Amino acid sequence: MNILAIGAHPDDVEFYCAGTLLKYARAGHKVFITLTTSGNIGSNVIVGREEIARIREQEQLESAKLYNNAAVRFLRNDDEGLLDSPKLRSDLIDAIRWASPDVILTHFPGDMSTDHNVTGTVVGRVMLSLPGKNVPATEAPMTTAPALFYWDTAAGLHFEPEAYVDVSDTMEDKLRGLGMHKSQFAWLSTFQDVSLTEHSRILGSFRGLAVGRKYAEGFRAYRIHGYMPDWKLLP
Repeated sequence: MNILAIGAHPDDVEFYCAGTLLKYARAGHKVFITLTTSGNIGSNVIVGREEIARIREQEQLESAKLYNNAAVRFLRNDDEGLLDSPKLRSDLIDAIRWASPDVILTHFPGDMSTDHNVTGTVVGRVMLSLPGKNVPATEAPMTTAPALFYWDTAAGLHFEPEAYVDVSDTMEDKLRGLGMHKSQFAWLSTFQDVSLTEHSRILGSFRGLAVGRKYAEGFRAYRIHGYMPDWKLLP
């Protein structure tokens, strides 16, 4: 299968669903990553938005190697300024068609982070456009219907999982990948007392507790006629 993870910022994929992506990759599936922004305000240490974006994109490319060299596509919208627009919809349609996924993983629309919220919301809004021949896009229309699952939120706020993936066997490699996003260590200390990796471990342990596993990642499903979830597609 082809698996597409759509995040708002570099480090989102590693934080929220890397354990699941690693399970897919180890089972022989092909992983793709798309980011709607390059996180170009995500530092009070690095000087200049272009330099922040350059560093964060490079960190994402390095971490993508963990998933058997996942292909990465950057849409390069401004950080903390993402809006639903015809261009964003067209770019996301192209990104989804590019990956031709069987499964899409992305942000929960109830996430209160602006970029997370808009990313997850717009991905859901373009699903019915994926097969459309008259939709403004450059990639060819899809002939298959991918399943869309939403991953967790920071600290699990406003999120009640419908399904869990046991990531006990991939958590340490997940944290290793998250650790490649070194530019975010100082930035995220602005918002939380625990480190980026410790936050991820705590959330994984909390979700694992619900299902009797050491670590787990939680998911919810997108539902609309023609795109109902197939839970068996999760690893």
